[in-house]
Amino acid sequence: MASVTEWRALQDAYGSAEQVGGLLERADTDERAVWEELWSRLCHQGTVYTASYAALPRLAELATRRDPAGFVEPLFLATCIITSSDGPEAEADVRARYAETIGVLHDVAERLVPFAGDDTDFVYRVQALLATEGPGPWASRLEALADRELELACGNCGEQLLISLEHSPSLVRQFDDAAVGTTSMVAAEPSEPTDRESRAYELAITYGRPQVAEHMLQMFGVIECPNCRFRARASSTLE
Repeated sequence: MASVTEWRALQDAYGSAEQVGGLLERADTDERAVWEELWSRLCHQGTVYTASYAALPRLAELATRRDPAGFVEPLFLATCIITSSDGPEAEADVRARYAETIGVLHDVAERLVPFAGDDTDFVYRVQALLATEGPGPWASRLEALADRELELACGNCGEQLLISLEHSPSLVRQFDDAAVGTTSMVAAEPSEPTDRESRAYELAITYGRPQVAEHMLQMFGVIECPNCRFRARASSTLE
């Protein structure tokens, strides 16, 4: 007999999660109001709660029902919960406890990637796929390609930096002091990205997203801090 979740005993962004169960029951829909409420309660500005984890099996179930070319909100919310670093449990523990659910989400994510409507949608779908394949910075930060900006901290001096992906090569500046000046990133060569970066890049090539692939090489390259001139791969700075 399937267990019944005691939502009242769990927490969401607003306290008791007693309303979450009802929202999830109504969530087999494209209705924006329902999904905005679920996002607000379960992944509020990136913060997650005990109810967020408990919602993962239901979100996976909903994700399996969706048209791959259409509404993919259940997958996106679930993967944001899994990769959140701001919650009551460590990501590794969440991944271990919900391994079966994440496996279901992986199958869904892999099926959805080819049906992206545009480059932005493609980036978010690839990020969701990476999130189901294991931890790593691009499981939650690949979306910087859609935003055209990536925030990170220098691995040497700790200054907050902002990479502008609008330019080629990408420009790096100190987040709150433009007077320091800018430096240029050195883009990765197609043969250089490894592991997760290579996976994302190859998907972009396979599914005919050349501009996304080019921007990935920019973002996967080497940054130089304009403050202290420290050089490092962007991914190592995000880890």
